[in-house]
Amino acid sequence: MYGDHYSFDVTADDYPGFEAGDATVIWRYMSTKRFQDLLSGHLYFAAARQFDDDFEGAITEAQRKWRESDAGSVFPESEQLQASHLEALSHAFEDLRRMTKINCWHASAHENVAMWERYLPHNADGVAVRSTVGGVKHSIQEFRLQPSYGEEQIRVGLVHYIDYSTEEMIDRSMLGIFLHKRIEFRDEGEVRFLLSLRRAAEYGVPISDDGVMVQLDLDLMVDEIRVGPSMTNGAAGAVQDALSQAGLNCPVRRSVLARKPTY
Repeated sequence: MYGDHYSFDVTADDYPGFEAGDATVIWRYMSTKRFQDLLSGHLYFAAARQFDDDFEGAITEAQRKWRESDAGSVFPESEQLQASHLEALSHAFEDLRRMTKINCWHASAHENVAMWERYLPHNADGVAVRSTVGGVKHSIQEFRLQPSYGEEQIRVGLVHYIDYSTEEMIDRSMLGIFLHKRIEFRDEGEVRFLLSLRRAAEYGVPISDDGVMVQLDLDLMVDEIRVGPSMTNGAAGAVQDALSQAGLNCPVRRSVLARKPTY
C-alpha cells in the first residue's frame, strides 16, 4: 500500500534557499466565509490550478529555450518527435498545478491596503489574520490523504520574484517552480506553505483537482484578528462571538485603515 512505502516525520519544514524566518510576521486576508472554515480548525490549501495567475507552475523563457534545444539534441532528425516530446513534457508539468496544493500568506510587519482590496473587493466583509511563519508551522497538524497512508510533508518558502523573460529560476525542481512568481507580483510578498501530492499520484492515489483542508491548532497560529475597514459594528461583533464559540482567545481589532484623520 502507498502508505507503507514512505512517510515523513516533519509536518512543516523550510524549503532550502527560500527560508522566510520563523519570526516573520505574516497576514492572511479572507472573506468571512473562509474565516468560518478556519475557525473549524482547518486551513485551506488550494490547488495551484485554482489561482487566477495562469503562470503558476510555468517555466521561464530561458527554460523554454533550453527544452527546445534539448529536444533538438534528442531527436535531431524529426521535428515531429521534437514537438511531441515538448508537448508531453509541458503536459506533465502542467499537471503539477493539480497535484500541488498551496496556502498563501502576505509577509509584512503592517497591514496592506492592496491586500484588503485584492482579496476583499468592493468593500466586502472580511478579516485579516496576523500570525508568524513559526506560528503557522507549529500549528499545522499532520496531513494524510487517508488514515492508513503516510504523513505528507508540508514545505514553507518565501516566494522569489523574477523577470520570466530574462531571468532564470534559482530552483527548477517540481516544487521549486511554485516558489517563483513574475516580478509584476512582487507587491504580494508571499510566504507559501506547499503540499506536493506528486509522489502519492505516482503510487496511484487519486488526487483531487481542487484543494484540501489541513487540520491546525488555532491557538498556536492566530496572534490577532483585524476586521475589515468597512465592516459594521454588528458584523464585527459576530466575528468576536464566532471566536468565543470556537474557544479562541485572541485580540479582535478593527483595521487601522478605518481610523479617522485629524487635521
